[in-house]
Amino acid sequence: MARTQTITKYQVDHWKNALEQMLEEGNFRQGGRPLSPAGIAERKQEIAMLRGLNTLRVGQVVDLDTVQPIYEDPNDAGS
Repeated sequence: MARTQTITKYQVDHWKNALEQMLEEGNFRQGGRPLSPAGIAERKQEIAMLRGLNTLRVGQVVDLDTVQPIYEDPNDAGS
């Protein structure tokens, strides 16, 4: 049995705000210092993860291991 969680509005708002902040900062940390090449790669991974999380909707049930939506009704998949 998969570990599941229902997505809350707080989570969706947090992911959206975090993504917007990261995109605004670009390749700079707080204080204006540029990131190292490893830091830039890590930032790109975090942005990709947040973009994936931002596709989830409030009330959607997800598998915590794969962070993929769980569709209880197969006719509802993709809508």
